[in-house]
Amino acid sequence: MKSFRTTFDIPKSAIGLNYNSKIMLIGSCFSNNIGNKLDALKFNVLTNPHGVLYNPYSIQETLKFALGDRVLGVHDLVYHEDLWHSYLHHSSFSEAEKSYLLEKIEAARQSTIDYLKTADIFFITFGTAWVYELKSSNKIVSNCHKVPANEFKRFRLSTCDITDEFSMLMNRLEEINPQLKIVFTLSPIRHLKDGAVENQLSKAILKVAIHELVEIHSQCSYFPSYELVMDDLRDYRFYNNDMTHLSETAIAYIFERFAQVYFPEKTQQTISTVEKIKKAVAHRPFNNQTAAHQKFIKTTINQIKEINKQFPSQKWDKELQILNKQLTGT
Repeated sequence: MKSFRTTFDIPKSAIGLNYNSKIMLIGSCFSNNIGNKLDALKFNVLTNPHGVLYNPYSIQETLKFALGDRVLGVHDLVYHEDLWHSYLHHSSFSEAEKSYLLEKIEAARQSTIDYLKTADIFFITFGTAWVYELKSSNKIVSNCHKVPANEFKRFRLSTCDITDEFSMLMNRLEEINPQLKIVFTLSPIRHLKDGAVENQLSKAILKVAIHELVEIHSQCSYFPSYELVMDDLRDYRFYNNDMTHLSETAIAYIFERFAQVYFPEKTQQTISTVEKIKKAVAHRPFNNQTAAHQKFIKTTINQIKEINKQFPSQKWDKELQILNKQLTGT
C-alpha cells in the first residue's frame, strides 16, 4: 500500500545518554517540552533555569551572565505594573520587591554555572531570529514584560550576528567544561505573530546559523526536531488549538525519535522500569487497606529504593510520600 507520509532516518548519536548523565536544556518552550519529558522519567536534568528564552542573542547573553562574563546592570531592571522585572529573565522571576527578584536571579545564575561545569550534554533550542531592543539602553531584551511597544525597536538578527556571538560562547563553554557536548535544535513552534513570511525567514536564518556552528565546533551537533514536524508529521492535527504550539501527540512522537537517537538499549530498559514504578504509584484501589494492596505498596517502595541505589540522582520523594500515606492509611 502506498504511504501517504514521508519519514526520514536520524543517525544514532555517539552521545549515549543514561541515568548518570547530566542534561541541560535552554531556549524556547520546546526545550520545556523535552525537558519535562526527561524530568518525568527521572533523568538528571536542568531546564531553562532563567525561564523560556526565544532568540539566540538572549540565550547567549543569559549564559554569559551565568558564566560571570556579563553583569546585571541598572538598565536590565524595570519597575512596571507594581512589579520589578529583569529584561534578561522570564516574567516568572518578577517580584514586588526588588531584593526578592535579585535573590531569585542570583540563585538561578549559581545553579546554572554549577550545573554547566559538570554537565554531559547541553541542548540549545532557537525559536526566532526576531528581537526587541530597548531604545533607552540599545540592549536586546529577553522579555518585554508588557512595557509599551514604543519603547522598543524590533529587528531581525542576521546569520553572522548569531554565529559570531555563539562561536565565542562555544569556546567559553569548552573552557569551563571540555567534555560538554552541545546539541542545537530549531523549535518547530511557529511564531506567527511575527508574520507568516517573516517566521519562515527567521527559521531559515536560525537553521543556517546552527549548521555553520556545527561545522565550526566539533563538540556541536544538531537534532532535527523542526524537520520532524515540517517534513514528517506535516499536519495541523499535530498542533494545539492555537495552531502554533505542538500537541501532546506531536511532542510524544518527537521524544520517541529523540530516544531512538540518544538512548542506548540499557537506558531504554531502565526507562521501562521507571515507567512501571510510576504506573504502580498512580494506581488507586477502592480500598487501600487490604492486605494485597498493602503488600503491593511495600513492593513498590522497595523497587524505588532499589533503583535509587543504582541512580542516586533520581528524585522519588513525591512518590514515596504518596505511597507512605497509603501504607499508614492517612
